[in-house]
Amino acid sequence: MINFTLFPVIETKKLVLRRFNYDDLQDIYKMRSNPKMIEFTDSKLDESLEETKSYIEKMNKGIDENKWIICAIEHKKSKKVVGSISIWNINLELRSGELGYGIVPEYQNKGLMKEALLSIVDYAFNTMNLKTIEAYTEENNINSIKLLESCRFNEIKRVKEDGYYSNRIYNMIVYEMKSK
Repeated sequence: MINFTLFPVIETKKLVLRRFNYDDLQDIYKMRSNPKMIEFTDSKLDESLEETKSYIEKMNKGIDENKWIICAIEHKKSKKVVGSISIWNINLELRSGELGYGIVPEYQNKGLMKEALLSIVDYAFNTMNLKTIEAYTEENNINSIKLLESCRFNEIKRVKEDGYYSNRIYNMIVYEMKSK
């Protein structure tokens, strides 16, 4: 059984990965109301701070129920939450999980998501004892594809997914990394 009672705080050179809190409300709203953040995903934008507050509550409730781990990505220098990273769709029997991540456009292409991703993968394998992590990315999301491949994820298949919030069909590339 996975237990997130003692939620990790993971520090890297430039980042702190930690649990969301209400002090993050403005930063998370800025992230979740930005259309560029959902360009390659089937999501809906937050239209109010109240929606963002509900999101924070839902994410923290899922942590409390040991359903997933989701971290705010705090940039040490600016003290702003600039993204999030998660392990969700956890399957205890298979010891697997799915990676989810996003970072605001002005902090992209600076190596920050790679720093966060490698840290959360290390946590997933060495603390959560997962054996496999998958990541789904839309085939046109070149930055995400480059990130996963630079972190040594391997493409294992391609799938089509119907949108829930849109009438779009998403052509997803599924990547995988196995623990050593």
